[in-house]
Amino acid sequence: MDFSIVTDFLQGILQDAPAFAQGLAARDPMELLYAAAGLLSATLLFLFVLRGRRRRSATWANGAHTKPAKVSRKAKRQASQAAAQVEAPEQTVAEDEALPAPPTPVRPQRAAPLKLATSDGDLHVLTPAPTPLPTHILAAPGDLSDLGVYTPHFDLGDSDAFRDAIKDVRAEQAEIATSVGIITTIEGADAADPAAIAAERLAARAFSADCDAAIATVRWNSIEQMEDRLAKTQANVDTTLALHSRQVNPAYADLKLKELRLTHEHREKLKEEKDLRAELARLKKEETQLVKDAKIAEKDEAQIQILLNKAKQAAQKATGEEAFELEARVGDLARQLEDAHRITERAQSMIEISTAGHLYVASNVGAFGEGVFKIGVTRRPDPESFVEDLAQDSVPFPFDVHAMVYSEDTEALREKVYAAFEGNRLNRTGPNNGFFTLSLDDITAVLSREAPDAAFTSPAEAQGYHQTLAQLRQAESGAA
Repeated sequence: MDFSIVTDFLQGILQDAPAFAQGLAARDPMELLYAAAGLLSATLLFLFVLRGRRRRSATWANGAHTKPAKVSRKAKRQASQAAAQVEAPEQTVAEDEALPAPPTPVRPQRAAPLKLATSDGDLHVLTPAPTPLPTHILAAPGDLSDLGVYTPHFDLGDSDAFRDAIKDVRAEQAEIATSVGIITTIEGADAADPAAIAAERLAARAFSADCDAAIATVRWNSIEQMEDRLAKTQANVDTTLALHSRQVNPAYADLKLKELRLTHEHREKLKEEKDLRAELARLKKEETQLVKDAKIAEKDEAQIQILLNKAKQAAQKATGEEAFELEARVGDLARQLEDAHRITERAQSMIEISTAGHLYVASNVGAFGEGVFKIGVTRRPDPESFVEDLAQDSVPFPFDVHAMVYSEDTEALREKVYAAFEGNRLNRTGPNNGFFTLSLDDITAVLSREAPDAAFTSPAEAQGYHQTLAQLRQAESGAA
């Protein structure tokens, strides 16, 4: 770039402006453009340097010559969010028309203390209390030994009733937040204090957000910790607002606690209804299978009857050794026909009597160990096949059946047996799973009293389990 034009420009202004103008007109327009850009850049650089010198001079004159600290983007973003929260109007609780699903929890962040200016120019620092973490999160993974037994606070019929109750509670919260306020003024305090009003808004948002987060994340193993969390949050907010003579509205806090408990019990009720639907589906499936089994039994009985008639006819015409074999065949078919007829009659009886069925006692040493028995009911006309199917996909070894009792009121019989062994349940939360830690003598004594016709087999054979152990021992001895 030719910088001589800049020098000529300055000399022309100082000495002979008209002559200089004529000289510029004779120059290339692009050179004039470059010259103007260079002159503008030099002017801006000069002004920037001059401004920096003035700032440094003022800083040294005031005695503050330390290097200012850098402010991170995260800090700037948090400060902007805090300012937006203070300036925003108080948020009210809206009613959810679909399902009382609490808002999605937001991960709490550490915010810088907020400085609220009062009317006299002083600054009061309002430091938001840290959100306490639930105890079960801080505990070792899988350590649930300190869990207590939750006592329900509401006796509502179904999940729909809980859903309506949660909607009503949220409507009450919205009414209080609109009319009275989430934060109330202590008697005798200045209700028009600007700093207190700003603190009110921030504290209301903080308290509601923490309560909503607790409600959204409550589970069966954290309900007690969440109850404590709400109480501690209220206490922390009250302590912070004591400087401004404010406190959390007790009625609003009670409604948040009520919503927490309703939400927890609503979820538990949903689980109960799910289990009930599964049980009803199982019963419906058994009823359908019962009809199919009845038709199959009738068909099998008819086929056996046909074979028996043919065998009798052939036996009447046969002589010698052939006649002897046919007679044996007739006897075998007669026994099969008798069994098929019994199954058909039982299937028809179970279809007519909806409460009829079999109560079975089975064990599986390979899957559950010694002393664990499964006591259940089935409406299958062939209960042995039901027990075989029970072990197909759920356990590694087949069940051993110790008793099979037919009853026209199977549910009543099961309730009596379960009541006798209530203290021996393996799972106290599943009322119908039917696993008990017992001895076979205990079961024999109870069933002999409740069902005198019950027949019992010997203790568990566990053939597949013991054969597997024998093969493992043989493999270990061979490897040694």
